[in-house]
Amino acid sequence: MTSQYNENYKGTMAFSDSCAQVGLNINVGQTVTVPGTSNMKYQAFFSYNSSENVYVSLNAAPIIPTLGTVGTQAYSEFRPRKRYVKGGDVVHFITPDTTAYCGVSFRQIQG
Repeated sequence: MTSQYNENYKGTMAFSDSCAQVGLNINVGQTVTVPGTSNMKYQAFFSYNSSENVYVSLNAAPIIPTLGTVGTQAYSEFRPRKRYVKGGDVVHFITPDTTAYCGVSFRQIQG
């Protein structure tokens, strides 16, 4: 069961029982599948070390832009914080760094 989204105590959230800790190697993608079915909505909360470069995309592998260029890949973002996802979505991670660590936790949105 995924923890329900509930913000109590002035912006504090409970720990989630549906989360992943992701260890990345240079240019090697990793994926996390959102729990549940496509009719279930979730808040995905991402966390990163402030010095690590991580690209995250929804349902497609992110592309790391070449230095000196601008990337325009849809649904791919540099270190997003909170996003809306649905059950069954696949969240993709990649880094140009030698190593990087990040986390994602899911909280079900009722409604």
